[in-house]
Amino acid sequence: MRRRALRPGISGRIASALALGAAACSSFYPQVGPSQESCGVEPLHVGSTGGSEYGASAGDGYDTSGAADGPPSDMCSIDAGSACDDCESKWCCPTRLACYEDPVCVCADMAMDVCLASANASPKVTASCWASFTATGNVEAARVACERAWCTGPCAIPAP
Repeated sequence: MRRRALRPGISGRIASALALGAAACSSFYPQVGPSQESCGVEPLHVGSTGGSEYGASAGDGYDTSGAADGPPSDMCSIDAGSACDDCESKWCCPTRLACYEDPVCVCADMAMDVCLASANASPKVTASCWASFTATGNVEAARVACERAWCTGPCAIPAP
């Protein structure tokens, strides 16, 4: 079967139509907002060799550059300085590391830390902090699911 050649000018019209369509469609997409790293914390990169503050002392989980403290092996030490961190290190290390490697989760984690610190032990505010973190995405939800399965008591995680 022979292919018919396009008439001159047809390919130009097709290109114009595609360009017009692309321009028209771009007006329907919403603004995406700030970068995922906008919270100032860089996600942990597998194989990083940062300090070991998080695993050996009661650090805040972030170093002064905004990166998650310590290399992955230190992130799951069972001497982190709190019963909750020790429990998560022992039972939920893969979900913890997945969170620290994800730019959205690491920012949500930092926001949850701030939220919990300002909750002043209010059960309602604490539950709201955990619910907000869990609803952020799949990585966050998996981390909380593991903590709920293994560390509800030490981490004082409210029921969903």
